[in-house]
Amino acid sequence: MFLRCLLVPTAPGLDATRRLDAALRLGRRLHAHIGVGFIAPGPEQVLAALAGTAPIASATIAAIREGTRAAAAEGRAALQAWCAREAVPFMPEVERLDATFATWTEWSGEVERVLTLAGRVNDLVIVDRPDPDEPFSGRALDTALFSVGRPALMVGETVPHDLLEHVVIAWNGSLEGTRLVGQSIALLRAASRVTVVQARTGRAEEAKAADLCAYLRWHGIVAQASILTVGEGASVGAAILAAAERQDATLLALGAYTHSRVREFLLGGVTRQVIESARMPVLMAH
Repeated sequence: MFLRCLLVPTAPGLDATRRLDAALRLGRRLHAHIGVGFIAPGPEQVLAALAGTAPIASATIAAIREGTRAAAAEGRAALQAWCAREAVPFMPEVERLDATFATWTEWSGEVERVLTLAGRVNDLVIVDRPDPDEPFSGRALDTALFSVGRPALMVGETVPHDLLEHVVIAWNGSLEGTRLVGQSIALLRAASRVTVVQARTGRAEEAKAADLCAYLRWHGIVAQASILTVGEGASVGAAILAAAERQDATLLALGAYTHSRVREFLLGGVTRQVIESARMPVLMAH
């Protein structure tokens, strides 16, 4: 499977630069194009949020539409400026399958509905790490993980120059991890180095890192196995992140929420710990 369609969702007032940088660095390695999707609530969503707070007049609806148009124009201009700086073709007349270029699309509606439909006709959704001050970031990540059915790339504080220089896969044999590997074969094949990390937690582990390495070899991917010992009561997520950083990983890949989300919220879990603490980009699938 080729990864040719990278989706970068954005919204009014957001700076998409880090996500665009990550998309470009992947796109040039994978010969993929970058689709930027601007998602803004329509007048009906805004009015629903305002219901009961003030009288609704036609002027209010017009103001909402004008504000959305202005925000979209600002976002499009920012993308064009980024494309000019990075020498990325913007909305080319001829769209080659093996070329990296950027497109701009505007959608109106709730983030969850719009991103679900758009993400399902792309290969990878690129989102920011959730920021409490930017509700869109958390909604976008949740939608990408739980509704789209494609891998999601969460961009942290830093964007390595080459995201595929060293990919570390956190492997536990879960269904979610299996889906991620299966959907990311093309990306893993393009990586310069791949390491499979398996955390031993004192419980019997049937899945072995060496078995995944053997499977990947059939796809032309030479991966090294690494066993990580985690002490009783220690944080598996923190241990995986520390191991990835020690090995100079440029991208961490793991299956997301192998336990229920409620359980992870109440008791803690690997996915939650990684989302909250990762500085490097993280590739996930649920």
